[in-house]
Amino acid sequence: MIAAGLGLSPLLTEELTAITNNLGLSQAAQVDYSGPEDGANRPIGTPAGIFPGRVVWAWNPEATNPDCLNTITTQDYWFKPENTNKEVVREMLRSTLPQLTGEKTVKKSWDAMFKYFNKTKHNKNAGYTKGEKVFIKINQGTARWLLTDEDKSNGYYYPKNIVPSPQRQAESFGTTETNPYVLLEVLKQLVYDCGIAQENISVGDPMAHIYGHVFEVVYAEFPKVKYLDKFSDRHNRTLTKVTEKDYLIYANKQNQDPLFDVIIEADYLINIANMKPHMSACVSLLAKNHFGSHGETTAMHLHPYLINMRGIVGGNGGYRKYRVFVDLMGSRYLGRNTVIHIVDGLFGGGSSETRVPVKYFMQPFNNNWCNSIFVSLDQVALDSVGFDFLRTEWNGIHKHNPMNNRAESYPNIKGVDDYIHQAADRSYWPEGIVYDPDGSGTPLPSLGVHEHWNNADKKQYSRNLGKDYGIELVSIPEKLVGG
Repeated sequence: MIAAGLGLSPLLTEELTAITNNLGLSQAAQVDYSGPEDGANRPIGTPAGIFPGRVVWAWNPEATNPDCLNTITTQDYWFKPENTNKEVVREMLRSTLPQLTGEKTVKKSWDAMFKYFNKTKHNKNAGYTKGEKVFIKINQGTARWLLTDEDKSNGYYYPKNIVPSPQRQAESFGTTETNPYVLLEVLKQLVYDCGIAQENISVGDPMAHIYGHVFEVVYAEFPKVKYLDKFSDRHNRTLTKVTEKDYLIYANKQNQDPLFDVIIEADYLINIANMKPHMSACVSLLAKNHFGSHGETTAMHLHPYLINMRGIVGGNGGYRKYRVFVDLMGSRYLGRNTVIHIVDGLFGGGSSETRVPVKYFMQPFNNNWCNSIFVSLDQVALDSVGFDFLRTEWNGIHKHNPMNNRAESYPNIKGVDDYIHQAADRSYWPEGIVYDPDGSGTPLPSLGVHEHWNNADKKQYSRNLGKDYGIELVSIPEKLVGG
């Protein structure tokens, strides 16, 4: 549970978050850091996956509408049906799995992934068994504080006429979160390719709500899937329950947290995160997505262990410090219960988690939306790759375009990759810290492999350079890496 003195009311929490976020925006450009300190192609940790350390990146500029405005005044938000080509997204996701597994079809790829998961976690030779439950963790964080009671009663949709307030910041409408067509394709694969009953699949961001614009897309085809909500069973949502027991034991001994019944009961988890900077954590990828998985009212009690605390940029920066992300990645119910890790980069995040997406400058995006999807069986490797993309794009260099300002440099603050180091190799753990989030008495093993690419042009990791260790970034099309 939340340690004494750290509990805050939801309203006060959001007000404080808005204040510290604004402080962070004003200070971020002052940070002068070129990192990362471990340099290029120096892998650490033990790679995971059927092809160890492999991350598959699919890019297709036809996936999104380059003319999407994503503004409140036009109501032309990125998630509108006309702004995502669902057939292209479908093909992108389906093309990644054979590359990830070595199998020829999506069905055989899922079977291989389930078998790999069960062999790794349970030491049994088995694929998916009828009746087993799957939980899909999506990202809907702003739904918890942007929507009013009226919005919720109307189906969790954005209001048509938005009046900004401290809790309804105009710049946060249209922020990057789960693309409904990525979720739709994952559900199609589970139900149609794998034959999993809809009733055995749950979807949600348990601490928040599912937006109406996401729900309507997937519910139309899969009405028997359980769509979760912590607060209400209105609008065909399934009410979740917080566990009575604390299932997350943090290594700093300051906090323990309950989880949700759906997470504890899941045989498999699928983590669908987004690729975006973050004002407090500096990056928001797979690990950060689980800030919505524990059973507390907010995640404010975990914020002191991020890089930027209370609006002080880099105030908790540096290396070999306690990083709560490692506990989340190492939990047998969260990171280590995940059969596949997915990062939705169709619309790359803006300067923070509460800002709208912008078009990216780096290759191959060239002032277009990111149009990318990343998948891996190695959560450490995928967060490492995502970090390399974000630190390259958000490098603190001002571009003379007010809509695409890169002056903010959150991903390049010293220590952003500290949690990735620690997740990869226990020799990077701080003195006195032993990560054992399940209270098993056994410290966490390596959760995957970490390294940085050689440079942003070639994007090559050690295995791309012919080594038999480290990360391998496989791209679709192939020419994106090493060209």
